[in-house]
Amino acid sequence: MPFPTTQWNIVDTLKHRDEDARRAALADVVSTYGPPLLAFALRQSDGTRTREDCEDLVDDFFLRCIQGGLLQHADKGKGKFRSFLVTVFKHYVANEERARRTQKRRPAGGLISLDALRDDFGSTLEPRTDETPEAAFHRVLRCALFRRTLAEFRQQLVADGQETAFELFVRREVTPKRDGAPVPSYRALAAQYQISSENLANKMVLAATEKFRALLLAKVTADCLSEKEAQLECEVVFAGAGV
Repeated sequence: MPFPTTQWNIVDTLKHRDEDARRAALADVVSTYGPPLLAFALRQSDGTRTREDCEDLVDDFFLRCIQGGLLQHADKGKGKFRSFLVTVFKHYVANEERARRTQKRRPAGGLISLDALRDDFGSTLEPRTDETPEAAFHRVLRCALFRRTLAEFRQQLVADGQETAFELFVRREVTPKRDGAPVPSYRALAAQYQISSENLANKMVLAATEKFRALLLAKVTADCLSEKEAQLECEVVFAGAGV
């Protein structure tokens, strides 16, 4: 049985005749793939385009996806959705001069603003001299995936009355990787959050970590071709902690 690749369901929706459905699907694509495509454009430009030019390029690309049918001929038999998307974007960038001469077309209701995404990711989007545009795309995509999963995880735990468990998880497993801060001891965490024992703090962190990994694995599985690849991708995304 083929390994499921549910990211391709987005493409199926983008082919739908209902504009509201297409716009909703595109919103999902923009929030996930907007930052990595912007990182790709910034790295590939190598200073020949301004940041604003790169943002316009990505925004126009998404507009063409919903209006011009750039994804109409997508074929999930060709592999990962992310690889397909960055290939289509590369071809689009190659024709950017024609795109620049075309008046921008904005559908009623607009698109998700890249400005907010840019502000959220900050220096993460900045080009790195030791990486290719494709590497920048995948790095920022993993960052975006981790952050979206972490936000969803927080919502789940808060709804279940486990906000303290979420805070412990972030302090122990996320902040040290993201900010380079020292890993706090379980004794220190127990004292700070008024937990009865460091052993209980340890158990809470372990349980939260297991739940987060399961959620993250479900997310990465959507665009992997095998269970082994999904497991490896999950480890890479988790190790990066959204940076």
